[in-house]
Amino acid sequence: MRAILAALSFALGACAHAVPDKTLEVAQASAAFETVVAARAAELTIPGIAYAVVRDGAIISEGEIATGGGPALTPDTPLRFASVTKAFTAVLLMRAVEQGKLSLDDSVSRWDAGFANQPQITVRHLAAHVSEGDAGREYVYGSTRYSKLGDVLAKAYGAQSFEDVLRRELVAPLGMTWRESPYLGAHAGLVTTVHDVSRFVAALQSNELISERAFLTMTTPYTGPNGPLPVGVGWFSQTIAGEPVVWSFGQDDPDHSSALVLLLPQRDIALIMLANTDELSNPFRLMMGDISKSPFAVAFLDAFAPELGASITARDRAISDLLISINREDMAAASVQFAGLAAGEAPIDADLVLHFAAGIVASEETSAFARQLDGAVIQRHPANRWALLLSAGMRARLGDTDLATQRYENLLALQKQEPDGLHTLFLAWAYQGLAALHINDPARARSYIEGGLATGVTGGTRDGLLALRDSIVEP
Repeated sequence: MRAILAALSFALGACAHAVPDKTLEVAQASAAFETVVAARAAELTIPGIAYAVVRDGAIISEGEIATGGGPALTPDTPLRFASVTKAFTAVLLMRAVEQGKLSLDDSVSRWDAGFANQPQITVRHLAAHVSEGDAGREYVYGSTRYSKLGDVLAKAYGAQSFEDVLRRELVAPLGMTWRESPYLGAHAGLVTTVHDVSRFVAALQSNELISERAFLTMTTPYTGPNGPLPVGVGWFSQTIAGEPVVWSFGQDDPDHSSALVLLLPQRDIALIMLANTDELSNPFRLMMGDISKSPFAVAFLDAFAPELGASITARDRAISDLLISINREDMAAASVQFAGLAAGEAPIDADLVLHFAAGIVASEETSAFARQLDGAVIQRHPANRWALLLSAGMRARLGDTDLATQRYENLLALQKQEPDGLHTLFLAWAYQGLAALHINDPARARSYIEGGLATGVTGGTRDGLLALRDSIVEP
C-alpha cells in the first residue's frame, strides 16, 4: 500500500494545472482513505485495488491496496472498466451535440431502423435508461439498450464503428494508451488503467472535452413523472449536502473487475478506483442509483470532502454494513443488522437498495417494516422489474401468497422491454417463483414451469425449473 502525498509531476495532457501545496492535508486524507478501503477490501476479499484522486487537472494522490489474497493492482494495471465505458459514451454524445451532429431529442429511429416502430424513443431516453416501458417514465438500468448508442455515434460521426469514434475523439487526443478491448461496446468493455482514466477525468475538469454547459446537461438527472431519476446522460447524478455528486460504476464478471469514477464538480476533485473482483460495485446495488450506499465512495467523501461525508447518515452507513454481510453470506449478522434498521425511527421511504436487502433477509420479526417498505417502493416504482421481483420473493417468504402472485404476474406483464438475456431471466424467474408458490396445485405449477422453460433460459435457472418440475407430486 502506498500513497503519493503531494501534487505529482505526472501531467495529464495539456489540461494539467498547478495544484496548491497542501501536502499535509492530502497526506492525512490519503491515509484515512486507504485505511478504510483496506479494511473494506479485506471484508469483501478483494485481492487488489488501485486508485487515484484528481484535483484541478492533476493527480494529488494515488495508491495500490493489496489484501494478500491474490494479484495486486497498480494505477498502470489494465483491466476492463466495464460500465464506466458508458461515461465515455456520454461525453462522445455531448461532443456530437455541440458539433451539431445529433440532438439528444432525436428519435433513435433516425439512426437505427430497429426502432422504426418506436419513434417516441429518443437518444436521451437511451442515455438515461428510461427507454423501456413507457418511454421517459421509469428508470430501468439496461446495458443492451445503452449499447445501441454505439451505432448512433458511429453514424453521427461518419465512422466505421464505435471503437473508431472513441479512439479518434477521446483516446488519441488525451494521450491515453489504446489497449485491445475485445468486448467493447458503447455500454462496457473498455480496457484501460486508473492513470489513463485520470486523464479523461482531468480533461472533464478543465472543460477540454465538452463545454461547462454541455457538462451540466450531461450531469443533470432526467426528470420523470415522479421527479428526478438517477441518470442524466450516461452519468449517475445525485445531490449530497446540496452539492452535485456525479459518478459512474463498472461491474464485470465476479473474478475480473469493478470500477468507480466519482466527480465533485463544485470542488474540481474526483476519484478513480479499480478492483480485480466485482465487489467494488456488486454488493452495493449501484445500478439503483445511490452512491451513499458505497463504503468506498463514502470513504472518499469522508477523507477528501468531509463536509459531504458528514451528511451521509448513520442509517446509510448501516445499510452498507448490511450489504457487506449479505455479500459474505453471513445471514445471521445480516438479520440482526436489518432488524436494527427496522427498529429505527427513520421514516419509511422508497429506498430501492434497502428494499433489495429486505427481499433477502426480511423475516417474520421484521415483517411489518418490510411490508411498509415494500409498499412505498412499489407505489413509486410500479414498473421496476427489480423491485417487482424482490417484492414477490419477500412477500412469498412472509406468507403473502396472493400479493406475491400479483407481483410476479405484474413482472410478466411488463411491456416494451428489451428482448435481451436479462429480460429472459426475469421472465424465467417470475415463472419459477409462481411455480414454487403454487407447487401444491400440480397443474398450475406445471403450467408455470413450462412457461419458464419456453423462454429459452439456460444454465442454473433452467436447471432449477427442471428440478421444480421433478418435485411435483401428482394427486
